[in-house]
Amino acid sequence: MSQSTGTPAPAAGAPRRSGPWKIATAAMIGTSVEWYDFGIYATAAALVFPELFFPEMSRALGTVMSFATLFVGALGRPLGAILFGHIGDRHGRKKALIWSMTLMGAATVCIGLLPTYHQIGVLAPLLLVLIRMIQSLAVGGEWGGAVLFAVEHAPPRRKAFFGSFPQFGDGVGYFLSTGVFALVALFGHDALADWAWRVPFLLSAVLVAVGLIIRRSMDESPEFEAARRAEEAAGPAAGNKESAPVIGVLRHAWKTWLLATGAFLITVGGYYIVVTFMSTYAVTELGFTDAQAAAAGTAASVVVIVCTPLSALFADRYGLRRVTLIGVLLHLVAAFPMFWLADTRSVAGLWLAMCLPMLASTIAYASLGTLASGWFAPRVRYTGLSMSFQTAGLLGTLAPAATTWLYSSFGNSWVPVAVAFAAMAAVSAVCLMACRPAANAGESLDAPEAADAGVLPGGAGGTTDAAAAADTTRTG
Repeated sequence: MSQSTGTPAPAAGAPRRSGPWKIATAAMIGTSVEWYDFGIYATAAALVFPELFFPEMSRALGTVMSFATLFVGALGRPLGAILFGHIGDRHGRKKALIWSMTLMGAATVCIGLLPTYHQIGVLAPLLLVLIRMIQSLAVGGEWGGAVLFAVEHAPPRRKAFFGSFPQFGDGVGYFLSTGVFALVALFGHDALADWAWRVPFLLSAVLVAVGLIIRRSMDESPEFEAARRAEEAAGPAAGNKESAPVIGVLRHAWKTWLLATGAFLITVGGYYIVVTFMSTYAVTELGFTDAQAAAAGTAASVVVIVCTPLSALFADRYGLRRVTLIGVLLHLVAAFPMFWLADTRSVAGLWLAMCLPMLASTIAYASLGTLASGWFAPRVRYTGLSMSFQTAGLLGTLAPAATTWLYSSFGNSWVPVAVAFAAMAAVSAVCLMACRPAANAGESLDAPEAADAGVLPGGAGGTTDAAAAADTTRTG
């Protein structure tokens, strides 16, 4: 590598490191599996899980309970962030990413094999929640590690672009999940509720197998290796001041963690409102079919796939924080129009109703991961970034149940739902503007002059000085 990357050039005859394109593709595959799994679960929770796992309740209450499993199961996400963050920060990004994908795929396949309430009674929803928690535990360590892997291998001035590949994978996973559900929904609702809902979950095994093959061929992050070598060179007295990265985050970077969580809130919670609440609203209140609702979700996923790399390139050119903030504020613009469009009861209106807020989310989400990576120092970065994103994910999974309750409590009116959507965007905007890298974080990914230019200090964004690298837990 050149000197500008901040990583020493390989010795003659040494094996060539994986290039940024290969690493970014591997990161994209992982998040594709993650969001495929979450997409099919969210869609099934909206369309069939109320009658499959909560048939003794009314449709409205069953829907609320079905959405509640999104939250209850997501309790494992912060724990997964801590567990896999520890592995990623102490033992390597690659190892954490391989284990998280394996566990995640196994849990998704188990959901596809799960008996329903009519077969085993109340044990069915209990097992659903248990498996969902295991799945969420794995997901807790996936996204943050994928973003870091892509960002830490990326060349200068293209950090946002390569760091957006995991978000691009979100769109791919969302496209696959809604596309598969749109296809199986063509068999009709009876077939969907009888057997067809299982097909998307079982197909996850194919994606996981492909992802594992690719990930096993990856090289470890050069920044992680450089930080570990520098810490070892500094000696035990200077390094490892905390035995676990989570201690470093909670003790020294708790404000950053909370602000980063708030910054992620609308991109995660807003996704659930668009995918789950809007799908339910379209089918139960506006008279659309399951297939039409799933097709509208597929159209929204195309927006993510097309606009994610474009938004990231703009962020590299015009500034990560600036472009991310524009995307967050666009959620305020979309909050009410998305319901006005859906209420036209036309297919085109429904497509626009889901694509408009997804466009806002894409503009914000494309560069937010890269930006937030720089708010934590390299040796606690996996844990800090994962904890922030997954805490936001935990709060975000409350959104479908909360908005369904708001809708019912206010006389089947979507107005409070739109207000809640806008409020989440306002919180994210305030947190995004308030969060800055700490003065004593060393050379982090988000030094003010580098973040706004899309360039990382020293090229790689890592700390190269041994003493500074040994003190990476002091992130604020």
